[in-house]
Amino acid sequence: MKDSLKRFLAWLPAILIALAIFLFSHQPAEESTMTSESISQMLLSLANELKMIDLKDMNIKDIYFAMATPVRKSAHMIEFAAFDLSLIFALWFWEKRGKELVETAFTIAFVYACSDEFHQLFIPGRAGLVTDVLIDSVGLVIVSAGISYWLRKQK
Repeated sequence: MKDSLKRFLAWLPAILIALAIFLFSHQPAEESTMTSESISQMLLSLANELKMIDLKDMNIKDIYFAMATPVRKSAHMIEFAAFDLSLIFALWFWEKRGKELVETAFTIAFVYACSDEFHQLFIPGRAGLVTDVLIDSVGLVIVSAGISYWLRKQK
């Protein structure tokens, strides 16, 4: 009974990350932009505190505008990399190993990325973009390559 419970609980991180991705994608464009700007503010404040930049002499609005696309696209890669990793974790408990483990997780995450962009077609101000699926896939490829390398080193 304990092993069965562990196998089902192993899916919890993947389910929570999929839910977070859905909720971010469900935000109308204006709300999504505000979320990105708040992340940009946080990053700029951190860089300022670490003395990496000096915000006193900078036009903050121009910096936010310049950061908008990199922040948004990085978020795509990071959230799908985390999703792929959480799927690998869950599938490990279901006895998937090696190439099958990595390919199964990648496929599930890629299909979810496609469905995520389709979902955005129905959200005000949002668009479902093939380029976003490709950007999501960069995160998947990085995790898949890293796990494949690690698995080969374990042999």
